[in-house]
Amino acid sequence: MRFRYAMVCSSNQKRSMEAHVLLNRQGLDVASYGTGSHVKLPGPSAREPNVYGFGTPYKHMFDELRRKDPELLVES
Repeated sequence: MRFRYAMVCSSNQKRSMEAHVLLNRQGLDVASYGTGSHVKLPGPSAREPNVYGFGTPYKHMFDELRRKDPELLVES
């Protein structure tokens, strides 16, 4: 029997996604889930996060964040 692993986090980002990548590279069956209502990424301040709906493609988020503020994208 092969085990399956679930990475769960409020916004399905950062540490849970890093864990997903590391486990996946080891050949494990991994899925990621968020428990919040949206994905929140760092913004110019703690009160101004970048917010995306679940299901938004990572490429769309990355391209938009790079367009808005390339330095912030690299720093966070």
